[in-house]
Amino acid sequence: MILNEEQQKAADTVYGPTVVLAGPGSGKTAVITRRTIKLIRENKIPAGNILVVTFTKAAAEEMKRRLFKAAEGDGEKQVTFGTFHSLFFKILRFAYGLDGASVVRDEDALRVIAGGAHDAGLENGEGEMISEIRGEIGKVKGSGGLKKGYIPMSCPAESFEKIYAGYEDYLKRSRLLDFEDMMLMTESLFLSRPEVLDIWREKFKFIMIDEFQDINPLQYKLIRQLAEPENNLFIVGDDDQAIYGFRGADPGIMLNFEKDYPGAKKIILKKNYRSCGKIVDAANKLISRNHDRFKKEPEAVREEGEAPDIRCFENRKEENQALTSAVRRYKDQGFTWGQMAVIYRTNRLAGQTASAFGAANIPFSFKGSFQSIYSHFAVRDVLSYIMLARGDRKRETALNIINRPRRYFPRDLFVREDFSFEELKIKAFNRPGLLRTIEKLEYDLAFIKRGTPLSAVIYIRKAVGYDGFLEEYAQRKGIAPSEFSEILDRMEEEASCFGDFDQWFFHISKMKNELERQQDMSRGEKKDAVTITTMHGAKGLEYDVVFLPDVNEGITPYQKAMGKDEEEQERRMFYVAVTRAASKLHVFSTKYMNGKETVVSRFVKEMLDFS
Repeated sequence: MILNEEQQKAADTVYGPTVVLAGPGSGKTAVITRRTIKLIRENKIPAGNILVVTFTKAAAEEMKRRLFKAAEGDGEKQVTFGTFHSLFFKILRFAYGLDGASVVRDEDALRVIAGGAHDAGLENGEGEMISEIRGEIGKVKGSGGLKKGYIPMSCPAESFEKIYAGYEDYLKRSRLLDFEDMMLMTESLFLSRPEVLDIWREKFKFIMIDEFQDINPLQYKLIRQLAEPENNLFIVGDDDQAIYGFRGADPGIMLNFEKDYPGAKKIILKKNYRSCGKIVDAANKLISRNHDRFKKEPEAVREEGEAPDIRCFENRKEENQALTSAVRRYKDQGFTWGQMAVIYRTNRLAGQTASAFGAANIPFSFKGSFQSIYSHFAVRDVLSYIMLARGDRKRETALNIINRPRRYFPRDLFVREDFSFEELKIKAFNRPGLLRTIEKLEYDLAFIKRGTPLSAVIYIRKAVGYDGFLEEYAQRKGIAPSEFSEILDRMEEEASCFGDFDQWFFHISKMKNELERQQDMSRGEKKDAVTITTMHGAKGLEYDVVFLPDVNEGITPYQKAMGKDEEEQERRMFYVAVTRAASKLHVFSTKYMNGKETVVSRFVKEMLDFS
C-alpha cells in the first residue's frame, strides 16, 4: 500500500511522543504496520523492544497478521502484540508467577454478576444490563473502589452495592483476579519494586497504542510509567469514536495528551478511504456539533456516491417490512448477505428485525449478546397467564403469576406438580376471600382464552392488573417503570401480528430455535449472513450497506442521556454507526413506537445540517 502524505509522516516518526488522529477508514492499521517495519529495518530498533497495544485480542491478532504479511523476514516476529490485559498479566507472571488459573474467566464473572443482579431483585437483569454492570464495576474498581454516594448508571444504587460486594466476595473466596485487580497489582508492583519497572522500561523502549481514545486513567498512568524516560509513545485513535465511558474510558486523556507531553508531534489522518463522499459529509455535519473534541474534518477519497436514505415510517412493522425488502433487493443486485449490517442503539430493539428476517428466510447473525423480549421476566409472566388460559395446569406455571398482582395466594395450596381449579376451590371452601380470588382468576383466564394474542396481553396488563404490579415492583426496586412498560409495549406490538395463539406460540418457538442456531453458528465457522449488532458492537467494523433503524428521540440519544457529556457520547455512538457504511446508508425512524407517538432523533437533523 502506498501511504499518503499524512500517513507517511506518521510512519516516519521515531523518537518522542506522537499523537495520530485517525478518523474512520483512514488507514491507521497500515500506518502502525509500516512504522513498525521502518523502526526495525531502517532505524535498526530491535524488534523485541517494540510493544503494540490494542484493546481486543482480535485486533492484536489482526495487527500481527498484517505485519507478518508485509514484512520480508522473521525479524518482526519478536515484536510484542497484545491487549492491556495480556500486558499486565505478562508483567505479573514475571514478578509473582501468576498463571491463567488465577484470573477469573469472562463467563464466570458475568455469571456471578447475573446471580447478584437476581439476588438484588433485578429480575430483568439479563444480557445487556449485566454487561453494563460489569463495565461499571470495572470503572469503579479502577478509580479506587466504591465510594459513598456513588450513583451508578447501570442499575439502582442499592442493587449495585449488593452486586459489587457479592462479586468482590466471590473473587476473594475463589482467590481470583479480574482485569482491574491486575492493573492495581501492577501499579503496586511498580511502586514497591522500581527495579521491576526498570526491567520492563528497558524491554519496551518503543510503545504504540491503537484506539487510544478508549484508555482509562489507570491504564494511562501505567503506560506513562513504562514509557519513561525516553517517552517514545506513539498513540493512535479518534476522540470522535470514544464510546466506552461506561467502562471508565476517558476521551479527555487523548484531548490533553499534548499538555502532558509538551512538544509532542500531532498528525491528522484526514483521508477517509472507506465511505463515499456524501456519507462522510453527513457524518462530519453530525459530529461537528460536539464541542469537546479535536477540530478536524475527514475528506472522502471515493466519489460522492449516494446520499443517505432517510425515511420515517408509521410504525416498526412498516419499518421492518421496508428493511427486509431493501435487504432482499441488495442481494438481487449482487451484494452478499455479509456485506450488509443492521445497527441498533441497544440489542433489545433487534427482536422484530430478527423475526422479520427469519420469516423472509434471510440469514442473519448477531454480533455480541442478544436479548430477546421473550427472555424478560415480565414477558414470561404474561405468557404464563396465557398458557394457564389455554389449559396448562403445571404447578410451576401457576407459581410464576399467582401473586402478580398480589392476591395473597398461599403457595402451599399447590402441593402437586399439576393442579386443577376444582381442587383449589375445595381446599378454599372454608375461606370465602380466597375462594373468590380463585374464581376471579378462573374467570380472567377464561376471558383471555376467548381473545386474540393482542387482546390477551392488554387484558392481562390492564384488567388483571399486571401493570400495577410492575409499577409497585419498580418503585420498590428503584427502577424507572418505563423499563417494564416499554418491554410489554413491544410485546403488544409483536402480538398484534398474529391472529391466534397457535401462530404466535409457533413464532416464539421458531425464534428460540433460530437464536440457538445463531449462537451455534457464531461459535463455528463464519457464514454469509446479514449482521445484526449494536452501535458498541459495530465499532471497528465496516460494511457496504448499513441500516440504522429506530433513530428516534429516547432511543438515540438514549433517554437516560440527560447532560451535555452524555449527549456528546450518544452523538459519538451515532457517528460510529454512520461511519460503518461504505456505499449505502439507510437511516430509519418511526412516527409511532409501541403504539405511542414519537419524534425523529435530533441527530438526523444534524446530519442534514438543520438546526
